[in-house]
Amino acid sequence: MIVAGEPSGDLHASHVARRLTALCPDIILFGMGGDQMEAASVALDFHIRDSAVMGFADVITVLPMFLRKQAHLKRRIREERPDVLLLVDFAEFNMPLAKFARKHGVPVVYYIPPKAWAWRAKRAQKLAKWANIVAAIFPFEAEFYRNAGANAEFVGHPLVDFAQTPLSTQAARKHLNLKGSRLETPPTSDENTPVIGLMPGSRRSEVRHIFPVILRAAANIAQVYPNAEWILPLAPGISHERIAKYQQEQNQLGIQTPHIRIVEDVTYPAMRASTLLLVTSGTATLEAACIGTPMIIVFRTTSLNWHIVRSLTPLERSGLPNLIAGRDIVPELLQTELTPTALTNLSLDFLQNPQKRETQREALQKVHAQLGTAGAAERTAELVFSTIRQA
Repeated sequence: MIVAGEPSGDLHASHVARRLTALCPDIILFGMGGDQMEAASVALDFHIRDSAVMGFADVITVLPMFLRKQAHLKRRIREERPDVLLLVDFAEFNMPLAKFARKHGVPVVYYIPPKAWAWRAKRAQKLAKWANIVAAIFPFEAEFYRNAGANAEFVGHPLVDFAQTPLSTQAARKHLNLKGSRLETPPTSDENTPVIGLMPGSRRSEVRHIFPVILRAAANIAQVYPNAEWILPLAPGISHERIAKYQQEQNQLGIQTPHIRIVEDVTYPAMRASTLLLVTSGTATLEAACIGTPMIIVFRTTSLNWHIVRSLTPLERSGLPNLIAGRDIVPELLQTELTPTALTNLSLDFLQNPQKRETQREALQKVHAQLGTAGAAERTAELVFSTIRQA
């Protein structure tokens, strides 16, 4: 049984599923996931289409559905006793499944475990009791779980396998047919016509809270850089219509937002083409680190969600590149810090200072190196079979 609950988990689980099938063609895979897992021959009891949530307040609204799905999966665990339960991220849903499986003698492998090193540290001790092995995606994460008593292995970060593009900055701009690609001197073109990438989130609630602020900042920046090009790689689950809706709302308020080119299925070329990225805190920040594009991390949620998060975590920062580096290498504007004025000023500072962008780019290369080598899915699949053999 494989259980993932969000688009990123669905993707990472699908890679493991394909490797499992390659190692054992007769294997039977089932559980909860999305289109990627289904394409990898996982028979889905539930699709994640309605499962992705952003925070605690959002969880409350889908709690009845979560409990129904959990009850169904628990019943299958109890009655069918799969050889192993592979849990992928999605801690609020998956931790109770880990406990239940352990109680009923079903081995548990947890891939992309809860970020207990960032908040709710006691989860590490609980998972140490419930999981046969924790497949950690950061070296310090594996050490943290070992210190909590878990059998933890560093398998590498799955992004290393695919968060890459062979294109140079200029080649990426040509690939996307951006105006700046027609200039002969890219450094000069960046000074006059920078390419600014916008990544307001992969969840509707993120986009709702963050994108209007980004749009207002974009309007301000466009006054200083009228020839700037704006590009938005559309996240799965976010429609063109939703993006256009927020632009129309700002225009109706008298905010003249610049033209934003929306692209699909070319996220990494769009990242590489950008002079600067405005990125919502989350996995996309690590993708940007792998690509090596300077960024500003932004985040905003409901007051209730923010209050709960701040009460649970001792960390002042949320950006994964900063947490991995152990210092602030990427500026963050979080919650009340995220205002159009603050984002405008910080963006202009980066756009007007090539050396500042280069300094961050060098720091991001070091973060990338800490993510390990390619092959996280293969190593996780091997741990799954090792767990089955030892059960």
